[in-house]
Amino acid sequence: MKLLRILAVATVLASGLTLAPGALASGASVLAPNCASAQLRVSLGTPQGAAGTIYVPVVITNTGRACQIWGVPAIQPVVVTKARRFAPVGPRARNTSIGQMPVRHVVAKAKSFSDAFGVTETGNYTPSTCRARNATGVVVSLGGFLTRVYVPLKISVCTRLASTTTRLIVAGTAGD
Repeated sequence: MKLLRILAVATVLASGLTLAPGALASGASVLAPNCASAQLRVSLGTPQGAAGTIYVPVVITNTGRACQIWGVPAIQPVVVTKARRFAPVGPRARNTSIGQMPVRHVVAKAKSFSDAFGVTETGNYTPSTCRARNATGVVVSLGGFLTRVYVPLKISVCTRLASTTTRLIVAGTAGD
């Protein structure tokens, strides 16, 4: 069994993918299938502030069997319309991980990974540059793994420029 695990890890490393530190500690197989949207639950972690930006961890928890996932979540601030549709408010969150290699996460059941969703204070911009508007939540998606999940979150965002950020997912619930 140990030899099989060593061979599996060697195969993954030879393919150019990177495993998250401790990804195999839970006994999850390197050959785990890709995560499916139906087995992923999205929630928000505890916000933390830093120099005019509030970081809200977007936490994605696996509720099914072990699976693999990687990438940068697409996060769009929205308002819910009377017709119960999601209307975008300003641009989608800007990816601050450009040029970084995604880490392949093998996520066991009940384990989480997260993204530090950054919301810059709209007061940091001139009103004409920003044109601030309130959003009632965000819609989160992640490649072919997670499709359009609405999460309530009252924030103020700029409509003329991207005042929100997103980056590569990491293991755990803190987003860092």
